[in-house]
Amino acid sequence: MADFESWWRERAKAAEKCAAGQTPCLSDVGVQTPVADYREMRYVSLDGSSQVARVIVPRAAGPHPCILVWHDLDRGTRGWFQLSRYVAAGYAVVHPAYRSWSGDLTAGWQDGPEGLKVARLVEDTLVACALARGLKGVDGQRLMTHGEGFGSLFALAAAAFAEGVVKCAVVNAMPAKIESAWREGAAQMAYQGVWRHFREQDPCAEHAAELFSALAYVDAAEFAALLPASCELLDGVCLMDEVAPPATQRALFDRADCKKQIVTYPKFGHERLNDFENRLLSFMHFGERSA
Repeated sequence: MADFESWWRERAKAAEKCAAGQTPCLSDVGVQTPVADYREMRYVSLDGSSQVARVIVPRAAGPHPCILVWHDLDRGTRGWFQLSRYVAAGYAVVHPAYRSWSGDLTAGWQDGPEGLKVARLVEDTLVACALARGLKGVDGQRLMTHGEGFGSLFALAAAAFAEGVVKCAVVNAMPAKIESAWREGAAQMAYQGVWRHFREQDPCAEHAAELFSALAYVDAAEFAALLPASCELLDGVCLMDEVAPPATQRALFDRADCKKQIVTYPKFGHERLNDFENRLLSFMHFGERSA
């Protein structure tokens, strides 16, 4: 797409300005450990809506690298106990919650990319990243993004357009190559809205070109193609995934033009993977990299 990069570049600039113009509210959540501080961060996104993210910052002397984590569609916001594991690796953690939406990828497509509800979630992502970079105790030049399934969209968008992101890890990424996924019969989770659209609104696919032209602006593969050379990608693909077609995931990986590695799981589907999480732990290591 000719204007994908410029369209999102403008929104990334607006997100930076939005973050710079506010002081996020960090409130106590009633969780305490000897090694980290736990807070809820409330902030304002580009459209003026209030958003929330979970924040954990190690108490050890910093600044610390920071991982931003996004969950899949069928899983809610991750708990504090689960998020605390990243602290053991020396990381601060920011886990943005999704704003309320229908779960329909096609919502608002008639108004082009400007109307897409999912585009607002990507904007929330860019603001959250800009705010994470400025948190006390965080090294703003050592950010990492991680997304599972649908969360991969936000991890890749942040890595492509937010400053300071040098590592990105995704697994079972979707939505990717949305039209190809539809043609392959994808009809679950992120693709359910597309399936319903053609069943209920456009049964002869007479307006398919217009729909997919709009949806391309929230296609994870498009963001992957813009990962900067300074970013490193770890991509996990399950070859028995019936939710996110493996061919579309592989196409996403192929479009990334940065240092990258792919891990394939022949006998796994759309699920959480202990092996990938072990690899993630090694991938998170910065070694002697300077800030």
